[in-house]
Amino acid sequence: MQKMLPKSVNILNVTIDSTSYDKVLRLVRFSLDKKEKFFIVTPNPEQLIIAQSDKEYRNVLNSATVRIADGVGLVAANKFLNLPTTHNPLLRPVLYFAQGLGVGFNIIFDREWLTAEMEVVRGRQVFLKLIELANKMHWHIVLLGDNKNSAQKARSILEKNYLGVKLTAFEGPLLDDGGFPVSSKETAKENNLIKKINQLSPELVFVGFRAPAQEKWLYRWYDKLKIGGAMVVGGTFDYISGKKPLPPDWVADAGLEWLWRLIKGDQTVKRVFNAYPRFAFKIFLKKLVSKG
Repeated sequence: MQKMLPKSVNILNVTIDSTSYDKVLRLVRFSLDKKEKFFIVTPNPEQLIIAQSDKEYRNVLNSATVRIADGVGLVAANKFLNLPTTHNPLLRPVLYFAQGLGVGFNIIFDREWLTAEMEVVRGRQVFLKLIELANKMHWHIVLLGDNKNSAQKARSILEKNYLGVKLTAFEGPLLDDGGFPVSSKETAKENNLIKKINQLSPELVFVGFRAPAQEKWLYRWYDKLKIGGAMVVGGTFDYISGKKPLPPDWVADAGLEWLWRLIKGDQTVKRVFNAYPRFAFKIFLKKLVSKG
């Protein structure tokens, strides 16, 4: 599989892959053909902030087979970090601040320049493209969601449009931030769930809990799961089922999905602060303290 793996970059000590939708699909097909298990994670700025203080989570993200740049924030950070540097300590903050403004400006006005080295690869779009591929290949897919029937609702929508794929939906256990069940009852549910998944032995499992629990949970069970591969998808099931409205394409392309979610009540002010001003400031400091 090594030759199939994309080029990687380091952003705040988390490995992010410079890839594309087509390359991810080719890797999935290649891996399943070769029976080489894989798992895909979808880091975003908020998750990278979590990873700064949670070493376990950072290690889980870095251990994934593929870590896509889920959103323009990581692409912009990579572009900023790779712009010219200076050894002049007085010029450095002024230059880097101007560079940051330029990158932000070009999120809207020059996407070709911004994405020259790394493309935005949205997790929910990868999910849909993999469902389309699974439909053509007649694969068996497991959707693993929360205790609000998110996976079951998404399955009911997908089944209407994709008749060639076999879809099974399960309710996952209630987890703490470490990815462990919160009670003995949830532990029993978890063990039963693993048995059911292994009996089905599906090509793909999509895990739609929340970060960082979903990544830690998948990592903990990864070696024991009899599957072709897995991908974490966060709140994708809610978007598929229509529970949460999708942002317009222009909003997502402009990097304003965080504002859309805040207005719609799907995002808290704290999460927005972690994902954007705090993330941007950490990226700025990272470059400022580098040797240039």
